[in-house]
Amino acid sequence: MTHTAYVESVSQTIIKQLKEGTAPWIKPWEPGQRFKPYNPSTGKEYRGLNALWLMSVAEAKGFQDTRWMTFKQCNSLDARVIKGEKGTTIEYWKWSEPHIKKDDAGKPVLDEKGVPIQEIIRYESPKIFSATVFNAEQLQGLPPQVALRPQLSEFERHEHAESLLRDSGVPILYQNGNRAFYRPSTDTITLPEREQFNSPDGFYATALHELGHATGHESRLNRDLAHPFGSEGYAKEELRAEIASLMLGETLEIGHDPSQHVAYIASWIRILENDPREIFRAASDSEKIVQYLTGPELQQTVIQEPEAVQITVQMPSLQGEVENQMDISQERVYLAVPYAEKEEAKALGARWDKEAGSWYAPPGTDLSQLEPWIPKPSDHLHVQEGPTPQEAFAVALSEAGLQLNGLPVMNGQIQRVPVAGDALGAKSGSYVGHLDGHPAGYIQNFKTGEQTNWKLNAQLKSLSALDRAKLAAEAAQKRQNRANQLEHQHAETAKIVEGHFSQGEPAEKHPYLDSKGVASYGLMIDTVGSLTLPKDDPDGQQWSTKGNLLVPIRDIDGQFLGAQSIDASGKKSLPRGCRKQGGHHVIGDVSASDKILFAEGYATAATLHELTGLPVVVTFDSGNMPGVAEAYRQQFPEKNLILAGDNDHSKPIEKNVGFQKALEAAQKVGGYTLLPTFEKNASGSDWNDLMQSQGKTLVSSMLQTGIAMADMKHRANQALKQEKAQKQDAILTLEQSLAQGMGLSLSR
Repeated sequence: MTHTAYVESVSQTIIKQLKEGTAPWIKPWEPGQRFKPYNPSTGKEYRGLNALWLMSVAEAKGFQDTRWMTFKQCNSLDARVIKGEKGTTIEYWKWSEPHIKKDDAGKPVLDEKGVPIQEIIRYESPKIFSATVFNAEQLQGLPPQVALRPQLSEFERHEHAESLLRDSGVPILYQNGNRAFYRPSTDTITLPEREQFNSPDGFYATALHELGHATGHESRLNRDLAHPFGSEGYAKEELRAEIASLMLGETLEIGHDPSQHVAYIASWIRILENDPREIFRAASDSEKIVQYLTGPELQQTVIQEPEAVQITVQMPSLQGEVENQMDISQERVYLAVPYAEKEEAKALGARWDKEAGSWYAPPGTDLSQLEPWIPKPSDHLHVQEGPTPQEAFAVALSEAGLQLNGLPVMNGQIQRVPVAGDALGAKSGSYVGHLDGHPAGYIQNFKTGEQTNWKLNAQLKSLSALDRAKLAAEAAQKRQNRANQLEHQHAETAKIVEGHFSQGEPAEKHPYLDSKGVASYGLMIDTVGSLTLPKDDPDGQQWSTKGNLLVPIRDIDGQFLGAQSIDASGKKSLPRGCRKQGGHHVIGDVSASDKILFAEGYATAATLHELTGLPVVVTFDSGNMPGVAEAYRQQFPEKNLILAGDNDHSKPIEKNVGFQKALEAAQKVGGYTLLPTFEKNASGSDWNDLMQSQGKTLVSSMLQTGIAMADMKHRANQALKQEKAQKQDAILTLEQSLAQGMGLSLSR
C-alpha cells in the first residue's frame, strides 16, 4: 500500500466512524477499561496515529482483544494467523539509518579490533516504512488476554490525576454553573465546583481535557490557540484535546466521557474530508500533549503478559517490522534548521526560540523525527572576520567603564574587575564572555548601574544557511547546558548553606541591628563560621565568619536558596553559587494583609515593617526586585503591591538604579512605587537612612500618606478590571447560550 493510499484509508475509515458515532475518541470508556493497542512481543503500547488507527480498525471489525503484532512476531510466540485473515497496515518514519562505513574501494572500514565501523546516514526527508500487524483475535495458539497490568485503586488513580493538575502550574478557578473552559489570555482553567460532577472520575476527565488545551500555551507546547468559537482552527484544537483526553483516560484509568464535545463531529468530518492528513497532525499533537503531561514516570509503563506465556522479544528488522520506539526529549534540544526547511521541522514539532535565534525541540518531542537537524560535534563551526572576539569584547568592556589588565577571559564564567573610579582593591564591574557558536557576552557596571548585552558583529556572509543554523543551535545548546550546570550548582550550594544556617542561633542582638535601630525577624547568628564555597575548593570563597548575622533567602515556594551574611560593620556577602534570582526574605504575614511592600535590604524592610505594621519582602538588591514582585503577583493577583525602592537621589535619574528598578517592577506587576525623599545635599538613599536622619514620627507619617495614595489608585484600578471582566463574562455567557441553542458545546 502506498503512503497516499494509506492516508486515504485511515482518513476515510475515521470519517465513516465519526458519522456513525463510533470513532475511538467519541465513544465513552469506563474507568479502568483497557482499550489502547499494544504489542505483546515487545511489551509496548502503540502510540500516536498507529494507536488511534488500530483502535479504529478494532471498532470496525469488532475486536475486543487489544494485542497486535506482526507475522514474524506471531511465529515467535508459537501463534499462527487464521487462514483468510488479513492484516492491518501501519506506518512509521525513519530519519536516519546505520550503515557499514566503506572506503573508496567499496570495502568495509574496520576499527582497531577488526570490527566494521558503523555510521549513521541522515536523510534529507524521512523514509516511510510500513508493516502489517494482526489482532490477537485473528490468530490461533495465542493464550487468552488477561489483565494487562495491575488495576489501580480509586485512590491511586485519583492521586495520579490530581498530581498532574497540581504539577502543571495552571491555576484552576471554580464557579457554580456548567461551564468548563481554558482561557489562554490569563492561562487559567475554569471548572464547575467538584460536587457538581457525577463522579470524581468525571471531574478529572473534564479537568484534564482543559489541561490538554493549556499545554498549547506559548510557554509549553506553543500551539496556535487564537481561534474564535465555531471556527475551523477552534475545532482542530478541540480534536487534539479530545484525542489526548482519550489516551490520558486510559493511562490514568479514569475513563473517557466525550459527551461535552460531540458537537464538533460535523466540523471534524468537514476538516478531514478537505484535508485527510489533518488526522495525522492531530494524532501527533495529541501524543505530545500526553507526553508533556504524564512525563517519563507514567510514559515508561510496560505492559506485562502472564509469566506462563513464554515471550521472546523479536527485534524487528527494517523490512516491515515495527519496534515502535520513540526517542522522547526530557529537556529542550536546539536544532540546526535552515530557513528553507523550517516548515518541515515545525510540522514535526520544532519550535522557534526568538531570544536564542534558533529552532528547538521542546520537552516531550520525539527526537527521532528531528534527528537530521540535531547538531553533532563534527558540525561545530567557528568563523570570524576582522578583530578576534576577545579584542572586540575588550573594546566593549572598556566603553562600559570596566578596567582590564589584558584581554578578557571568555570561558562562560563570571569575572569581577575594577571600574573607573573604584577605590583600591574594589571590583565594581563584572562580565561573562562566551566563545562557542556566535561569540557573545554580558557586561555590568555596578557603580553606574549600566547593563549591556554584547555580541560579535563579525561578517558571516560566507556561511551557508545550514552553517548559520548550526552556529545558532550550538550557541543556544551551550547556553542551556550552562544553565543546567548552574541549576545543579545552585542546588548544591543551597544544601550546604542550609546545613550551616540550621546550626546557628536565633539572633536577638547584633551590632548591625543596633546600628540600624531594627529588630531581628527570622535571622540567625553564625555559630560555626569557616565555610568555603565551593566546598573543598582551596581557592573558594570564605563566605561567613562566626558571629555574623545570617538572613535566609527563599523562593516563592519557600524553598531554601541560601543566606546573606552580614558582619558587625555591615559588610554583606552572598554565598558563591547561590541562586539570587527570585530569592527573598519575608518579614510579617503576607497572606493576612491586602498590601505587600518590597524593599532592597533587610534593614530597610525591617524599618518599613515596624513603622507600618505591613508585611515586607526583602529582595536583597534592586535588580532582583522586578522578578520577586512578579512571583508575588502570580500568587496574589488581587493584592496591592508597593515597591519601596531605594532613592539614589544624588545621581542623575537615568543612573538612579534604585528608582529605575522599583519603577520597572511596579510597571510589570501593576503596582506602585514608594520612594524616600531627601534634601538636595543630604546623604542616604533608603527608608532606614531617612528614619535615622528625620526620626520615626515624620517618616511614619510620610509612609502612611504614600500607602493611602497607593490604596486609592489600587481600588480604582481593581474596579476597572472588575468591570472589564464582567463584560467579558457577559460576552462568553452569550456565546454559550447561542452555542447551546445551536446544539453545540462551548469549551476552552
